[in-house]
Amino acid sequence: MLTTLSFSWSWGQQVSFEAICNAREVLVGNPFEVTFQLKNAKVKKIDPPSFNGLEAQGPNIGQSFSYVNGRSSTNESYSYYVVANKPGTYKIGAAKVITNKGKTLKSKPLTVKVVDRPSTEDNSDLAGKVFLRTELSNTDAVVGEQVTVDIRIYTQVGIEQTEMVKEPTFENMYSHYLRSFADRPEIVVVEGDQYYTQIIRRIVVFPSKPGTIVVEPAILNIGIASNQGGGLFNPFAIESYTIKSLPVELNVSELGGVASGFSGAVGNYRMQAHVSKNKITSDDVLELTLRVRGQGDIKQVLAPNIGVDKKYFDQFKPNINEDIREGGGLLGGVKEFQYVLTPKATGTFTANPKFVYFDSKEKKFVTIDTSITIEVVPGKSNLPTKAERDAAGDQPLVIKETESMDLMSFKAPLKTAQFSREKKGVFLGSVLFWGLAIFPFIALIAFLQWKKKYDDLNNISDKERKQRNAGSEASIRLQAAKNALDLDDSKLFFNEISKALLGFVSDKYHIPTVELTKDNVRQKLAAQDIADEKIDSLVSILQTSEMALFAGLTNHESMEKVYQESTDLIQLMS
Repeated sequence: MLTTLSFSWSWGQQVSFEAICNAREVLVGNPFEVTFQLKNAKVKKIDPPSFNGLEAQGPNIGQSFSYVNGRSSTNESYSYYVVANKPGTYKIGAAKVITNKGKTLKSKPLTVKVVDRPSTEDNSDLAGKVFLRTELSNTDAVVGEQVTVDIRIYTQVGIEQTEMVKEPTFENMYSHYLRSFADRPEIVVVEGDQYYTQIIRRIVVFPSKPGTIVVEPAILNIGIASNQGGGLFNPFAIESYTIKSLPVELNVSELGGVASGFSGAVGNYRMQAHVSKNKITSDDVLELTLRVRGQGDIKQVLAPNIGVDKKYFDQFKPNINEDIREGGGLLGGVKEFQYVLTPKATGTFTANPKFVYFDSKEKKFVTIDTSITIEVVPGKSNLPTKAERDAAGDQPLVIKETESMDLMSFKAPLKTAQFSREKKGVFLGSVLFWGLAIFPFIALIAFLQWKKKYDDLNNISDKERKQRNAGSEASIRLQAAKNALDLDDSKLFFNEISKALLGFVSDKYHIPTVELTKDNVRQKLAAQDIADEKIDSLVSILQTSEMALFAGLTNHESMEKVYQESTDLIQLMS
């Protein structure tokens, strides 16, 4: 047991050494804290950094240990209280630690700005001592780029409680609230005054349309301790205040042209490609897996071009797995596309999977090319060679599997044969006789069924009639989308897809068309107790269509995928 515990300790977590400062900007004479943390190891020796003109007191040493889900972790911290007596920008050097295992680690340097105190003191009321801001990581973005939105509070007084009254609204943007982010309080200086600041909410947004988007204000209720207490046992009371952030603008521009094979991904990505086997027989199937990972809206990533010639392999619709992840205060994830290929010829072939995305930092399209060699050798299935398949061109290639010895048996002359004259049947008891006999009964049953359906339709309201016919009306709209798909008219195609889905939802769930938009469809359907997976599928298709309209997506395979998903979803919800 001791050996097992020691093993779990050593492999529980990765060893790290980092420097943390609770201030980015402070006033002259105000203290701040610098902490050096060693995780999952014990300190044998630590060399403090150079504080370069700052006065430091410490260290204060702290230790902690946790054991969760069979994994252990340790934390040793060395904290210093630091003060600057003159304004300026100060650099705190790297600290060095030697662990009990003999490993040497260094922290990253820190930079702190120290500013002069203002010449006049602020008044004593609450104005100017607490305020709320909506801060964007980037005020200029492209369609589909990830932008972080922080709702941050700044205060000079102690706040006992907070309650978000109104979240900011995000028109024409897909938004996702992060569960984990750096919410450690910090010290900053704003216009000559020092504040403690902390992030209340962090949201990542992905704009779907170009133009100037206004992020509406957030409203927060705060509780501040007051000396006006309620008696001996409650000397302090909580006074409630409401603070509101100002609206901010996000300028969104188009991608600036669309590269061939664009996957719809905007951000920072990488792709891996591998096959189950590089050598197969003509009887085998081949599994090709493309794994895309990175930072951005992983839901919008479309299937990459696998770069396999359909003349040599039959391709099937891929199986898609998706894993959305948070990390470093951003949203990202992994998306895996699994293809099954069956060979149509023998020989050596090359697959060239290609993934095209837009790098939001470099503001350009990036293409990731890979190359995989596949060898198909003859098996029991008699397939043509690569050369024979090439020579056939577009003509169907027929491979005769019957051996010559078997063919010889069919060349023997016919020695004897007997023929009999066919007897002419009579009308009574014939197929025609029985058909005419039962036809009146079938016609009567069909008439009664039609009349019942006609009466039922006349007795129902227009709302119920629309609900019953929602599926058939959507099929008619989807046929228009199919015609646009056959013509490769991407704009008309995605318009018809959106109209078909929104029209179906309007008819099926009695939601007036004027009240139904792409932005509020999730709320409307949630109010109807529709399953989350159906809502997610519908919203995903609508977002894909919207992004494709503005990004100019024209990939035929991607359009076919959207058409099939829309058809399946309408059948499922009908």
